[in-house]
Amino acid sequence: MVDSETVVTFRASGELVEHAKLFAKSGDQRMSEYIRDAVREKNERNLAQRMRFLSGRLAAESVRVNDELDIAVGDGIAQS
Repeated sequence: MVDSETVVTFRASGELVEHAKLFAKSGDQRMSEYIRDAVREKNERNLAQRMRFLSGRLAAESVRVNDELDIAVGDGIAQS
């Protein structure tokens, strides 16, 4: 984790800014805290989605390998 903070500037529509202000105020947060929390939450969702995708690929590969091993066991060459 980085100890220092960096200022980030970005362009946003007036509507987005007003919604952020409203949600920050309703959560008793400064707007900067709200935005940091929102970005952190989005990053966590993206990471979780990526992990689900990779887990599915790994599971499919595992099934494929197990099927190949099952075939090899029944071919008379491999010993069980």
